[in-house]
Amino acid sequence: MALNDLCDVLVVEGDPFLRFAAMELVKEAGLSGHAVEQATQALATLANNAGIRIMFTAIGLPGSINGLELVQIVHRRWPHIVIIVASGASNVTSKDLPLGGTFIAKPYRAEAVITCLKSAASDGLLQAILGTRL
Repeated sequence: MALNDLCDVLVVEGDPFLRFAAMELVKEAGLSGHAVEQATQALATLANNAGIRIMFTAIGLPGSINGLELVQIVHRRWPHIVIIVASGASNVTSKDLPLGGTFIAKPYRAEAVITCLKSAASDGLLQAILGTRL
């Protein structure tokens, strides 16, 4: 069974160019997914797509909810989702992320994101099979 059979990625990025680029990295990692611009769209997408196991989000998002607030909401509602946060802000700490969350500094290297997505997909696939958070 392929990773992308049970493990979709949700990309949340306000910048259209970076959103497109992130989705290309998702594809290069052998995964499929959804891309949205705002946190409210992300929450609606998650509510309607049970196969999403990874969320890759920026911090600076348009709308009333920023990426760190989105991370907290998603972790409470969908604790099985593996979270990856990307930002140019250097003040992000492990306290800002749920257990198992990953921070990638922008500008990021494509190889680093692909590796992170593949690792998260393995975790997400195991969670789907075992029905639990690792």
